[in-house]
Amino acid sequence: MSEHSKSCCETPVPGTVAAYQEKGEWIEIDGRKTYISGSKTATRAVLYVFDIFGFSPQTLRGADILADRLSASSPALVIVPDWFDGFVAQKAWVPPVTPEQQEKLGGFIQNKASPGLVVPRVLELSKSLNKTFPTVEKLGIFGFCWGGKLASLACQDDKDSFVVAVQTSPARIDPEEAKKVSVPMALLLSGDEDVEVASQYAANLTKDTLTERFEGQIHGFMSARGDLEDAKVKEAFERGYEVAGAFFDKHL
Repeated sequence: MSEHSKSCCETPVPGTVAAYQEKGEWIEIDGRKTYISGSKTATRAVLYVFDIFGFSPQTLRGADILADRLSASSPALVIVPDWFDGFVAQKAWVPPVTPEQQEKLGGFIQNKASPGLVVPRVLELSKSLNKTFPTVEKLGIFGFCWGGKLASLACQDDKDSFVVAVQTSPARIDPEEAKKVSVPMALLLSGDEDVEVASQYAANLTKDTLTERFEGQIHGFMSARGDLEDAKVKEAFERGYEVAGAFFDKHL
């Protein structure tokens, strides 16, 4: 159940993506290139774990939307670090049709994107954020596709870094893992995730939970795979961030 889904590995990324002018700024945190949006003196923040395509225009746009949504009620900060040390999966690898594409995508996922490597980075950075943003008291985590798996792992009962989590288009869903999640968790599903497995995961969560399925949307519609030139996708994209923002607002 925790293997990569077909949709995760085979859904292509739009070939051409419109440029986006970010509202936030670029800084460095613990040696990592990081995009931030919102108030640098906020008491609450959301840490992004993006998909394997990194700082896509859609991801940065979403960070700005979420920062604006949260800041409408009280100051908030959205933090998007580079978890891959400058490397990202290439659009040309997905779907992995040729042996070369399969080797490159598989190698990236097993190495640069290995949960065993990146989850400790997420937890370490969450603990050191107060050096850069000393006013932050509560921290949420937002995982996209591959990042959803990491959000789930980073919120296990022996961790205390986060108070709330949201996953969108979650990859490698493991219902047994949900039993150890110790914070409120929202699942924003595309039309591609396995309904039964996602339902089992949600049923095993012990804290406040929300599940919403965006029928007709592809895996990754809220990040790099979202074709925002399509009006229906753009509408779902924006609604997804509204739903996520409301859940974060409730618990941050």
